[in-house]
Amino acid sequence: MSISQLEARLQELEQHALLLEPDASHRFPMQQAVERYAQHFLEALPEAPAFVPRSETHDSLAPFAIPELPKPIAETLQVLQHQVDTPGINSASGGHLGYIPGGGLYYAGLGDYLAAVANKYAGIFYSAPGAVKMENLLLRWMAETIGFPAEAAGNLTSGGSIASLIALATARDAKQITSRLVPEAVVYLTSHTHHCLNKALRIAGLGECPTRLVPMDDRYRMQPQALRAVIEQDKAAGLTPWLLVASAGTTDVGAVDPLPELAAVAQQHQLWFHVDAAYGGFFALAPSGKEILRGIEQADSVVMDPHKGLFIPYGLAPYLSKTGSSWPKPTTTRPITCKMPWQQTRNTPPQTFHRS
Repeated sequence: MSISQLEARLQELEQHALLLEPDASHRFPMQQAVERYAQHFLEALPEAPAFVPRSETHDSLAPFAIPELPKPIAETLQVLQHQVDTPGINSASGGHLGYIPGGGLYYAGLGDYLAAVANKYAGIFYSAPGAVKMENLLLRWMAETIGFPAEAAGNLTSGGSIASLIALATARDAKQITSRLVPEAVVYLTSHTHHCLNKALRIAGLGECPTRLVPMDDRYRMQPQALRAVIEQDKAAGLTPWLLVASAGTTDVGAVDPLPELAAVAQQHQLWFHVDAAYGGFFALAPSGKEILRGIEQADSVVMDPHKGLFIPYGLAPYLSKTGSSWPKPTTTRPITCKMPWQQTRNTPPQTFHRS
């Protein structure tokens, strides 16, 4: 293929690609249609049902499965309304009370829209310094909210399950639980601990760790005395207690374990103390909630879900570690190193880009 033929082909392909880059005359009508849909949804919320059972009329998404040609915006929004937004739970409804995650905030939705339009890649500081600084500011604010020190570290994840996985991987590496030690390394939790912690144990290679379901009191809180007793039994049997998982707001009943007492047990026996505060963590913003959560600042790691207590759009959860030095090996990588074309000289050092 000659240069002229290549240029002609690229120009032809450009015309196809430009269909994905509408100009203002095409953007505004679509944006207005979407905004009208959003406003209609919001205005209907006070009287909207909290749950709509799925019916046969809600099962006609198949014709919309990745078509070759675009669909009109009006038809697309109609399908969105009837097939996606109507059936099932409407957690934003004025009559909805039973599900922990909230219905969202309009202002936060606008933030999501702007983030999607700009589509900044925040994986490294070099590519999006402002976005990375914003993430670090949020993490600092969240750490301060629960009383963590200035050297606390963390990152934002897509939800409590991934954040919990990072927490357990951090604990595993900090306590040097190698594969050889796993069968004798004991984990302590309760029957009301969220199931994502059990999944995280398996994914992190800790599925063969002995787990102890510590008895709870009549308010479904872990009993510190029972925890002490089972730890002593495990030590006497030659096992290695290493991880204690407490809950700050269980999914079933919203119970908060006695965190100060559990922290004391963890410190006495040198356990990693993780607090799952996905549900209850942000109640620390209220004086009454802060008192109930007293002791969370003694945890080694904490997970919180803003899409629960702060009602922001799904999904987001920070993993917070009291000390940045305890980050797990799986999330520590060699910095990206490269040379720019104009820097290819023997005496010019490569450029290194860091996340923050």
